[in-house]
Amino acid sequence: MSDAKSSKFGGRRTIAPRWFARAMCLYPPLLGAGIRVREFSDDWTVCRTQLRLNRFNRNQQGTAFGGSIGSMSDAFFALLLWNQLGKGYYVWDAKAEIDYLSPGTSTVHGRFEVPREVAEQIRAEAESGQKVLHWFETDLTLDDGTVVAHVRRQVYIRKRQDKLLHARPPCAT
Repeated sequence: MSDAKSSKFGGRRTIAPRWFARAMCLYPPLLGAGIRVREFSDDWTVCRTQLRLNRFNRNQQGTAFGGSIGSMSDAFFALLLWNQLGKGYYVWDAKAEIDYLSPGTSTVHGRFEVPREVAEQIRAEAESGQKVLHWFETDLTLDDGTVVAHVRRQVYIRKRQDKLLHARPPCAT
C-alpha cells in the first residue's frame, strides 16, 4: 500500500503478507495456544492457520482445547479486511459464534477469506461514515476434512473521518 505511513504514534506500517504471517507466529497469544499462521495471500484475501495438538493445548480428553480453537479464528477476518480497505477505516472484531461439531483429534486447519468483491461492497456501505457490521463464516477442519467447528465472526467497519472536519473552532476572546 503506497498510502501507509510509518509512525510509532498510530500510523500504519506496511509489511509484506509473507513476513506478517511469520511475525504472527511469534505473537504471544497465538504462540502460547500452539497456533501457526501459515499464509496471508499477497492480495490479503486469504489467511490459513493451523493448530497442532501438543500437551499445552489438549483438554482432559486429549483433544483440542476449545479456547485454542476459538483463538484460531480471532481477528483474521478483520486483519484481511483492514489490509484491503487501507488506513482510512477502523476495522475490529465485534462478535463471535462458534459451533463445536466434532473433537479436534489431530491438527486443525483454518482458512479465512475476504474476497475483493466483499471488501469493495463494505467500502461502499461505509462511505457515509456510518458503521457497518458484516458477518464472515468458515469451517475449521482436520486433515481428512472433518469439520471441528463452524465459526461466524462479526466485523465492525467505519470510515475514519478527516480530523480537520472535527477540529474545534478557535475560542472567541
